Amino acid sequence: MNLLLPPNGALFWLATAISLPTLLLAVRYAPWTQLFINQARQHILFATILALALLWLLQVEVRATLAIHPLLITVTAMVFGWSFALLIGVCALVVLECYQLPLRAVHMDWDVALAQFDLSALPVDFCLSVLVPASWAWCVLWLVDRWKFKNPFTYFWGVGFFGAMLSCLLVGAAALTLFALTASDVHLNSTREHFFVFLLMMFPEGFINGLIATVMTVLYPDLVKTYRDDWYLKD
Repeated sequence: MNLLLPPNGALFWLATAISLPTLLLAVRYAPWTQLFINQARQHILFATILALALLWLLQVEVRATLAIHPLLITVTAMVFGWSFALLIGVCALVVLECYQLPLRAVHMDWDVALAQFDLSALPVDFCLSVLVPASWAWCVLWLVDRWKFKNPFTYFWGVGFFGAMLSCLLVGAAALTLFALTASDVHLNSTREHFFVFLLMMFPEGFINGLIATVMTVLYPDLVKTYRDDWYLKD
């Protein structure tokens, strides 16, 4: 979910106050050593940033105020963990804006397109499109790790499918809360009137996340940070 209209001052500063501490925590606790010693993991990380930005171009505009798109942050958190999921997400948001520059330039001059390069909505987009689904995925992973029912499908579908489905509703609820707290009436009214779009996104979001999580875990289990053979395959 991304804003198409710049946020008001209250929305910007509240989102910034939430985003900056979480990003600092992500930088502080991210397993950088594991990333630096594994070249394949580095390639997947950079490819994920570019792929997410491309995927987020497939968005549905709501009254020229909001853009709703697939997230895929749940599977990103499953593969990389919470810290790297946040860092990948914020980088993908910046790359997304860079992707949109040539698209705008098709309909206007490059000078005008560059003048419209605006990152003021980045903190809000980060909170709604990255922080909420990544944190929810981490909570679901925590719960699944404590279930007594030991089966890989509790990981593939419990987190990847059902967890991702519910993340769509949480993003919508978080957007309503954030816009209401900051009196961002334009965004609030658009989200409230078109909340059904979040319901429509639930199944495709769950299916894509569950499918990618299954493929990655089956074919490349060593690259999936949150998967534990000793737990899910324990007799």
